Amino acid sequence: MRLLRLPGMPRTTSYDLVLLVVVLGLTLLGIAMVYSASGIKALDALDDPRYFLGWQSLWATLGLIGMLVAARVDYHRYRVLALPLLAVATLLLVAVLIPGVGTTVNGAARWLRAGPVGIQPAEFAKLALILYLAFWLGARRDRIERSGTAIGFVIVTGIIGALVFAEPDLGTAIVIGAIALAMLSGVLALAGALGHPERVERLTTFIDPWRDPAGAGYQAIQALYGLALGGLSGEGLGAGREKFGFLPFPYTDSIFAILGDELGLIGTLAVIMLFLVFAYRGVRIALRAPDAMGALIATGVTTWLVFQAWVNMAVVASLIPMTGITLPFISYGGSSLCVGLIAVGILLNVGRQAAPASATVSRAPRRRRDGRARQPAARDRGGATRDRPGRGIPLPRWTSRQRS
Repeated sequence: MRLLRLPGMPRTTSYDLVLLVVVLGLTLLGIAMVYSASGIKALDALDDPRYFLGWQSLWATLGLIGMLVAARVDYHRYRVLALPLLAVATLLLVAVLIPGVGTTVNGAARWLRAGPVGIQPAEFAKLALILYLAFWLGARRDRIERSGTAIGFVIVTGIIGALVFAEPDLGTAIVIGAIALAMLSGVLALAGALGHPERVERLTTFIDPWRDPAGAGYQAIQALYGLALGGLSGEGLGAGREKFGFLPFPYTDSIFAILGDELGLIGTLAVIMLFLVFAYRGVRIALRAPDAMGALIATGVTTWLVFQAWVNMAVVASLIPMTGITLPFISYGGSSLCVGLIAVGILLNVGRQAAPASATVSRAPRRRRDGRARQPAARDRGGATRDRPGRGIPLPRWTSRQRS
């Protein structure tokens, strides 16, 4: 599918239409699934079955507006904002740990609330860390092997990861570690999990959830039931049974199980394929980025959203231990949806400035009337042939390798 290009605009202003359609499709599917999964609880607790639907739609609208604005802003302008954004995100992560300031839900202090509006600082920290590391590493790509660069990288990533880990939010800390490609963060996360009784219980429950089917293993078992009940084509949108008080958090952490219950194997595979397409287009944008900063931003955003989606779906399928993390664009949550869409807007802007594919296709020689072959004439002014000797394989414009 061709890239979307407005009339009269150069090729470098094109948007990735495939990526845009995938994100819009996931967002619309998420709104429908949030309404289906939360309607019963909202009716029972708030006497309004559309309560969560309204808030999710509002956040989706704000996120889409932010995505369109971010897609129009040259991502190089974020260089001056990268450090202030990281500082603000760090302060918010500290504030959420202060008793009386952060809101504690299910033993985790992850939200800051002002009336009915709540934000999750960890979502902003992901985007801020990606922007900061992109410009910071991009400026040091020629001395990336030096110990000072590695120490600074570990310190910045470790501070953000440690603050998120202290909430505690092990799932988001692991995602941040994956975004930053810091293997040390994974080791620290595992050590921290083994040192906390609740997390040790999660690991043992992952190994055998039927050991305590009415307690620690209840959510994992009900999530598997949700996927199994859907069969091939599902019970129908809105007709799922697991959301009727069986599955905890049906419209946030466990929404993929509700999706499998109502849309079946076909629906879950469709969502997986959409995220795979998102990953492909994100990597494609990173490879065609005009500079190292753009490539790093595209890599970070793609890794963040795709890896987080994999973690959520793997938890529901009991492939990894239970952890509370949302499914991007689909789970209920204003911070996750809005910040994720803004990040996609930045990714679209990187793709908008991407280098066009430099493939050369030779034309077959045409025949003269007398049957002799006629080669096409050279197109440049000097009349020289286009196949210049010594011309190497085209490389991305941001690569540090020297073209031969």
